[in-house]
Amino acid sequence: MKKIDLTFLISIIIISLSGLLVTNLFYIPLIIATVYLAYYFIYMRKKVKAYIYRVEEIHACYNFINSFVISLSVKDSYDEAYASGLRLAPKAMLEETNEIENMTIIERLKFLRQYFNLGMYKMFLNIINLYQEQGGSILNISEGLVRECTRVEKDLNETTSVSKRHLVEYIILWILSFMIVVFLRFALSSFYFQMLKLPIFVVFLTLFYLLFLVSSHLFLLQFTSLTIKEDTINE
Repeated sequence: MKKIDLTFLISIIIISLSGLLVTNLFYIPLIIATVYLAYYFIYMRKKVKAYIYRVEEIHACYNFINSFVISLSVKDSYDEAYASGLRLAPKAMLEETNEIENMTIIERLKFLRQYFNLGMYKMFLNIINLYQEQGGSILNISEGLVRECTRVEKDLNETTSVSKRHLVEYIILWILSFMIVVFLRFALSSFYFQMLKLPIFVVFLTLFYLLFLVSSHLFLLQFTSLTIKEDTINE
């Protein structure tokens, strides 16, 4: 989040300075910065953080289940399988596991259900219970689960890829919009400064920045609306 915070703060500075440039009024950039900062820290930051956490959770669950199953099938050791599952774990997950080192592996797996709030992880726990009770080949027992995990991971990658492409398009569109406003300020400078004497013109310029904020809010809602369908796996 530190990189995102820094990027957003730099963006606010640039947008606020553009407000000063196009309105020639010192209080306009202060209003812009105040409103944008309030929106970011009160709402947007939490929304983005939750989205990043959710994406990270799904990737981590996929990696953990696949690594655990493969390692267990090769070495037939819960300890080795658990360690293998954690090799690609994100920092947040590792912090969770550091607090449960005194538990047995099965207890740890059940505890991680609090981190992996996903249907495929609940099915993973059911398969581990079945494997403990009946034995057999873990690869055969978990074949459907692994296939489902792969599908969910693929869907997530496709969804995030499309979202990132739309984000780039959205940013380019608004950069061009801001460039047009700044261009008019210099290309039609004499006429432009005459227009600035009209309060209604300054109001419309301010509304342009408000429109950008509203547009960003609507885009944020769409960007962070992560819907991953998990099928029911019958074993």
